[in-house]
Amino acid sequence: MELVEELRDEAEDLAQDLKGIPAQETVCGEAAQALEEYGAALSQIAGGAENPKAIAAEALSLAKPLQPLGRDSDPLRDLLKPRRT
Repeated sequence: MELVEELRDEAEDLAQDLKGIPAQETVCGEAAQALEEYGAALSQIAGGAENPKAIAAEALSLAKPLQPLGRDSDPLRDLLKPRRT
């Protein structure tokens, strides 16, 4: 998702300016993570998940990440990143 990539890039830029704060803890980093989590939840629901309400509630709560934190260069992220079809 292009928007997520742009948010992650902006988070990296901000983290360099805000020495000591990781990129994923900036507002842009958190927004990118939230969008990925929502996308993953929607993919599960569209794929016929057994309990779509629970998946949606978990994604909206942002209590725990559905996706790994970090940059897209992470091979695990590449495997889990939702794709548009």
